[in-house]
Parts: sequence; structure tokens; C-alpha cells
Amino acid sequence: MQQKINQALVLVGFIVATIGATGFHSPEKSAAGEALIEGGSSAEELGSTEPLAWTLLGVGLAALFAGGVLSRTQRTTEGGGDHEHLAGIGDQLVSVRDAVTRLDEARPADAELIREIDDLRGGVLFELGSQSDEFAASVGFDAYASVWSHFATCERLLNRAWSMAADGHGDEGREELPRARAAADAALEAFGTLAS
Repeated sequence: MQQKINQALVLVGFIVATIGATGFHSPEKSAAGEALIEGGSSAEELGSTEPLAWTLLGVGLAALFAGGVLSRTQRTTEGGGDHEHLAGIGDQLVSVRDAVTRLDEARPADAELIREIDDLRGGVLFELGSQSDEFAASVGFDAYASVWSHFATCERLLNRAWSMAADGHGDEGREELPRARAAADAALEAFGTLAS
């Protein structure tokens, strides 16, 4: 919301300053001014500046300046927010890795495996997955891809394990857990290289 206000200030400032700048003219040098002078009006009577030109120009420039300063302040403030956001993503990746590690070590029965993966899909996997765009914007596409490709692999393998367990093939589904665990470890390792 603040960004939209800043952009509106810059836009309105530009428009108002432009309108103000159009009020500065010299009638004796323009064709319209020559026609008015020939019609009996003197250059002094016409004036060389519209009455509100200076006011509009000043207000427009002030709005442009304010919008620019506020945008810069917001970017600086969000820089700290990016750091906190990245720390939150790191914490969620640790949660995913820990949960997958517990599943892999426990090798629960089919019904329990389905329930545990459902909890993950509705919880931390969903929360983390919904932040992918913000994460990419924070770190750039290459860094994003280095982490998110492993996270997506982990998520896909957990979904396969869930599907196999739901179809009555829990033993095959549990075979996906070590691979999901390795992908979660790789995602966390790739994330660690971003922080260092």
C-alpha cells in the first residue's frame, strides 16, 4: 500500500509540475500571442506567466521529491524485512527437513504416514511454497532456483509417498522417504550458501 502511495505522489507531482511549467510563456514570441497583440492587447497586459504557474510548479516538484524520498526510505526499511523474511524461510526449511527426517527414521504405518504427510502439506509445506515469489524477488532467480528445485523435489517425493500409501502400497511409498530427506537436506544446504 505504501508503495502505491509513493508512486501516486511521484505521478501526481510530475503531472502538476508539468501543468505548472506550461504556464510559463512569452506571448510576444508565440503565434497565439502575436494574434492577441495584433488584436489590441499589449504583451504587458497578457503577462508572460499564468498566475498559478509558480505555485503548481512548486507543489509538483515538492510531491515528486516527497515520493522519491518515501520510496527510498521504504526500500531501505524493506532491506531489513528481507533479512527477516529470509531467516523465516530458513527456519521453515529446517522444519521440513526435521519432519522428513522423523518420517524416514520412524517409517510409520500407511495410515500414520498419510496423516503425517497431510499435516505437512497443510502446514509448513504450504506456508513455504506460498512464499516462492517473494523469495525469488529477494535473492534473484539463480539463487532461488538452487534452493527451490530441491524443495520442490522433496515436496513431490512426499506426495508420491502419500499417494502410494493411500493406494495400499505403503512399503513402496516409504522408499521415497530417504530421497525426500536427501532433497530437504540439499535445499537447506543450498539455502545456507545464500546466508554466508
